[in-house]
Amino acid sequence: MMGSPYTRWSVSEYMRHRFMNTGQVPDLDELQAEFEGIDQTELHEGIAEFDEIAGEWPELEVQHAKAD
Repeated sequence: MMGSPYTRWSVSEYMRHRFMNTGQVPDLDELQAEFEGIDQTELHEGIAEFDEIAGEWPELEVQHAKAD
């Protein structure tokens, strides 16, 4: 059985592109749907990676479901 083809980088890049194209940060529900079957550790690490990058953008207030 193969695992999900998605990694933390897939999640982080999706979030970055979604924000750059729409001005909106995807929430956890959207990410779960977009990356169905992803290992939850990879999902949460991707969110954390985006949050780290987004912290460098003073105009962005990240208001999505944070990894708990």
